[in-house]
Amino acid sequence: MEFKLYHLHPAAVHFPIALLALGAAAAGLRLRKRAPAWLAQAESWLLWLGTLSAWTTLGLGLLAEKSAPHVPLAWEVLAEHEELGWWTAAVFSALSGLRLFAVRTGRDAGKVRVAQALLWVLGLGALVATAMHGAELVYGFGVGVRAP
Repeated sequence: MEFKLYHLHPAAVHFPIALLALGAAAAGLRLRKRAPAWLAQAESWLLWLGTLSAWTTLGLGLLAEKSAPHVPLAWEVLAEHEELGWWTAAVFSALSGLRLFAVRTGRDAGKVRVAQALLWVLGLGALVATAMHGAELVYGFGVGVRAP
């Protein structure tokens, strides 16, 4: 198989999905009264690494858009997929900043915790929508897939 630059995007998409889903799980588990202290660090690092990988994946997606074989019927879905990618990266960037603030100032309770929870839900929704559009591009339109 010949390497193409656009092959990096589908390989990279699994990192933000896995890291951010695990980060959300850690955040959810931290809501328990007797949650272990290490969950806060796990949530933070999974979020920060997931956000970094989301931006990396977005960048690779923009490269893929320029180099992958185009399927005219898929252009609308591709545009929505790109827009959702920007929103996903932006929401998780906002959450990362808020999480950094909470960790640095020790204000990880009350309204800050509620805001984090809302951003987690919003970010995960954007992440799932982005992934679903990507799946539609590949499995519905065959974008980047070689015909037999």
